[in-house]
Amino acid sequence: MWFSNLICYRFKQDISYNQEDFEQALEQDVFRPCGSQDMSTFGWSKAFGKHGNSLSHFSKNSILVCAKREEKVLPAAVINDMVAEKVELIEREENRPVKKKEKDELKENILATLLPQAFKKSSLQFAFIDQENGWVIVNSASFNKAEELLALLRKSLGTLPVVPAFANYDLDVFLTNWLTKFETPDGFAIGTDAELEEPDDNGAQVKLKQHDLSTDEIKHHLESGKRVTKLALDWRERVKFMLQNDGSIKRLSYADALKEQNADIPKEDMLVKLDADFILVSEEIKELIDELTQSLGEAEDL
Repeated sequence: MWFSNLICYRFKQDISYNQEDFEQALEQDVFRPCGSQDMSTFGWSKAFGKHGNSLSHFSKNSILVCAKREEKVLPAAVINDMVAEKVELIEREENRPVKKKEKDELKENILATLLPQAFKKSSLQFAFIDQENGWVIVNSASFNKAEELLALLRKSLGTLPVVPAFANYDLDVFLTNWLTKFETPDGFAIGTDAELEEPDDNGAQVKLKQHDLSTDEIKHHLESGKRVTKLALDWRERVKFMLQNDGSIKRLSYADALKEQNADIPKEDMLVKLDADFILVSEEIKELIDELTQSLGEAEDL
């Protein structure tokens, strides 16, 4: 429930979802396990897992959803070895070379044979929709995986008019300016991790961990033209995170005082605790994103 990485999107128009209609929409694409010939499947799972009964959870004008992926595990090296053995056998017994098309067919046949017995692995991906402020927040470190969840949501709902939240911001400029001046917008403080790189594609990179970023050494790197591509920030001593120039927010770490707010809810009331945790986390993230975007100004003005 504690989102550890954020990929943020914003709606291009006001939205308001009816809970019953929303749930029915998700049911069209409910998760199903891999069949004998499926390499992977992807669909909606219960938002609160075994502790809940619905695919979506509405609370405080936010909607929590959970997508589940199941994949067959078939190591490429194993497949390639089996294809090579089959090719060698054919070439030896029939005294002829095996062409690419035939190799591809052999590979497909081997895959079809192995798929029913392959091991499976599954993963969950959470996201929430903030109906009041028009955000979609995906708990993912990868834009590709976040886009997969959005594609599934778009398929279920029929439409999903969203754009990446920070697409129109040149975050390099903000991050570099903040570190150069060692000043941040109100509520934010510079942490101890950062990455800098030369502006050209093949430029040198500097990765700093647990480092005093106010030193002359850092100033020298900045004066030589390096730009800041990642910068650790502390928001109001409540959430620490790494802001990257692609707009992703990674490595979220919550203050102990924040995580302990719902500690008094007994485990027997797990559904109540999950709801309380979701409200706590989603409201905190909403406020963080709101203050961050306000500090950046209107994208259209940049």
